[in-house]
Amino acid sequence: MKPLRLALIALLVNTVAAQLSPPKTSKFKCLPRNDGIGECCDQHEWCRFWASIGECRGNPDWMSLNCQLACNSCPVGNARTNSRTPPTIQQTRNPPVQQQTLQQQQLPVSSGPIAQVGDCGAVSRNQSHAAELLITSGLVNPIEDVSGRTLISIDDITRAVPTGCVPQLTSADCQRNLCYHLSYRSFDGICNNLNQPLRGASFRQFTRLLPPEYENGFSEPVSSTTSIRPTPREASRVLLSSAQIVAHESFNSMMMQWGQFMSHDVARTTLQPSSNCPTCDPVPSKCIPIKITDGDTNDSFKNRKCLKISRSAPVCGTGTPSSPRQQLNENTAYVDGSMIYGSSSKDLHKFRDGRTGFLKMDRFNDMNVLPFDHAKCPSAAQCSASFVAGDIRANLFIGLASMHILFAREHNRIAKTLQSMNPAWSGDRLFQEARKIVGAEIQAILYREFLPKVLGQSMNTVIGPYKGYDPEVDATISNEFTTSAYRFGHGMIMEHYPRLLENGQEVSQGGFNFGDGVFKSNKILFEGGIDPILRGFWSTAVKRPHRMTPAITERMFGTTDLGSLNIVRGREHGIPSYNKLRKFCGLSVAKTFDDLKEQVLDMRIRNALARNYPSTEEIDLYVGAMVEDPVIGGLVGTTLACIIGDQFKRTRDGDRFYFENPGVFTPAQLAEIKKISLARIFCDNGDSITQVPADAFMVPKGNLKPCGSIPSMDLSKWKE
Repeated sequence: MKPLRLALIALLVNTVAAQLSPPKTSKFKCLPRNDGIGECCDQHEWCRFWASIGECRGNPDWMSLNCQLACNSCPVGNARTNSRTPPTIQQTRNPPVQQQTLQQQQLPVSSGPIAQVGDCGAVSRNQSHAAELLITSGLVNPIEDVSGRTLISIDDITRAVPTGCVPQLTSADCQRNLCYHLSYRSFDGICNNLNQPLRGASFRQFTRLLPPEYENGFSEPVSSTTSIRPTPREASRVLLSSAQIVAHESFNSMMMQWGQFMSHDVARTTLQPSSNCPTCDPVPSKCIPIKITDGDTNDSFKNRKCLKISRSAPVCGTGTPSSPRQQLNENTAYVDGSMIYGSSSKDLHKFRDGRTGFLKMDRFNDMNVLPFDHAKCPSAAQCSASFVAGDIRANLFIGLASMHILFAREHNRIAKTLQSMNPAWSGDRLFQEARKIVGAEIQAILYREFLPKVLGQSMNTVIGPYKGYDPEVDATISNEFTTSAYRFGHGMIMEHYPRLLENGQEVSQGGFNFGDGVFKSNKILFEGGIDPILRGFWSTAVKRPHRMTPAITERMFGTTDLGSLNIVRGREHGIPSYNKLRKFCGLSVAKTFDDLKEQVLDMRIRNALARNYPSTEEIDLYVGAMVEDPVIGGLVGTTLACIIGDQFKRTRDGDRFYFENPGVFTPAQLAEIKKISLARIFCDNGDSITQVPADAFMVPKGNLKPCGSIPSMDLSKWKE
């Protein structure tokens, strides 16, 4: 065989160096011949790569006999065997000097057959066909060389907080790892946008829809030194907290649980430790205690005189008159499953099972669960286990922990199937492909099942149909979204959730009050696993989110009020007022409280706002947006729909790896991903789930559907 072109051999070595174990050189892939006599084979595992760079034409004698499938040269009748051999591994690593000049191959410019390309630079100029080109050219690279750039881990941030500020991630040269960045996401989101590498990356400050508003103009929370607004506790107690439950007639409580799961995918604000705030005295830049008034009805709060709240950590270099205080997002802005995989390759070892394609899992009580310290769980009565997951908040609530377990199982299920179909794939390739598919599944569920129910008829206006990736769109999470708007989900939390067996009866331990599910992962380990929790969610109507249950305003963690926390977090992040965001969203500026009547229909609520706020200009965004009446067919009001829609539109349109973007998957693969549903995820990964709602977010009307009737993906479309 003629020597392969020098430049392409060098490229091959760079892109598959991690997989350069001796290749299979006999019957790598064979199919029956059309004439029914014998087989048609690629004898060497690199046949497809050689074909992609023109060797079928350049070396027809050897290639037509030894790479029959790749060259479409299956013999008819008897054929003479060519005795020439392909290059050895050593020859591939050290090829002879090439005499020919490598000609740049032309890229496809129409929708006809896809041309073959020999380098990742060419693929980057034809990204609408990237998936096929990377595969057929042998350029898929599952390993990012991070030696040339700075990485930040969660541990790095934790160590930085005591210094008074937290650092940001710095940029990277996307061309250095172009084959990787075309193949897969980086764990920290770097180089998703090849022109603006830091857009949407983790460990970067939140963006803002409007300039921040601080009491001193650059760092101090509004109403922290003056009393122009009600205390956060009074605003929460009087305007948000309510024991009355108004359930949705169709949507179920998976809406709440999926919403929290998604929140942890795209945002996590760095907080300063609560140990900084041992008293009710404010500490500049660190502590912002919430005063409890004499009229408060919660005796526990009154006895403590305040709710002790630590501030978010500022980004280094901010908090000055010339650079107002900004906050850090520890997660990527992209819907990429970072709550499963983490947001830094430095943290990956905590979740991935060595260099295999699988996530770490423990076997406990005949269930696959996330890893935990077994020494801390000697018995059901003495178990303080905490699961290890890509986001450290996984143990906040047993419903959330159940979702983490569900999707870790899904990753491993996919990886196992891909491994059986592609035994030559390395552990790195298996892990990245499974991660890529899981990320796409999460996107499909979010945009096709969840968001249309949250946004109702406004979905087509605030997000609209997908028109392809736009590199000019910045996907970075807005402070207004994460600090105020997306916290609407707290209003969907119920006082009590059932836990159900397959027959619809309660488990022997019964259901649980919300507070009894907080930091109680042991309930999963010893009280029936995740199935009863999931069944309870899909069988229970979701609470409409415009008020907050006392479980989280009076008894949250036993010491705080989540409504108060949300309000004070908005103030200390410099979130502009409700009226300012109304204007941003195209609504009229409310000059009087009656001007709110189109969005807040109930006059009693408008009057309550007037009694607690001195003017419409001072209404906190979280309070004003929460009490709006919902848009038609949705769960949230106009202002929340605007801010949530803005974010998820940018998150989608500014994501080069969004699953519907041409070139992320092959057309055949994309067709399979579009079949996915949360109901199918339940079926594939529950311990004994055999029937589910057809729509996992809807209260079942009548009988559940057998899992056999729920469409599933055909992973054979990933077979190479």
